[in-house]
Order: sequence, then structure tokens, then C-alpha cells
Amino acid sequence: MDSQMHTLLSQQELAKRWGRSEASISLASAVGAGPRYVKVDGAIKYPVEDIQRYERACLFFDPAEVAFQQLAA
Repeated sequence: MDSQMHTLLSQQELAKRWGRSEASISLASAVGAGPRYVKVDGAIKYPVEDIQRYERACLFFDPAEVAFQQLAA
């Protein structure tokens, strides 16, 4: 099995990954925004696969860039 599939990140690790404060990660979790999480011994942990899924869902594509690429093709 892929070990990354079962890796859990703490709020501190996720904050570092995203360049955010732990407080902003905590607030996002509290209001239901952000990736899914689990509680392990009272601590919030984020499965890496759910973080990656959330990151892919949040990708932003500039419409002008997409149009330019279509014209260049």
C-alpha cells in the first residue's frame, strides 16, 4: 500500500505547507472550509490524500491564459 495514502498532517504541518498561520487553518476547520480531517486523540489531523484533493479542487485557471493557449494551438 502507498504509505502517503495513510499519512496524516497536523494543523501545524498543514499551516507550514500552505504558508498560513495555524489560527487560519484552525478557523477554516471550525467553519467547515478546507480539507476533511479526523480527530486522533483529540488532535485534528488531515489525511494527505484529502489535502491533495482539496488543493486540486482549488486550482485557479486564468481565463485569459486558457484563451491564449487555445489560440496558440
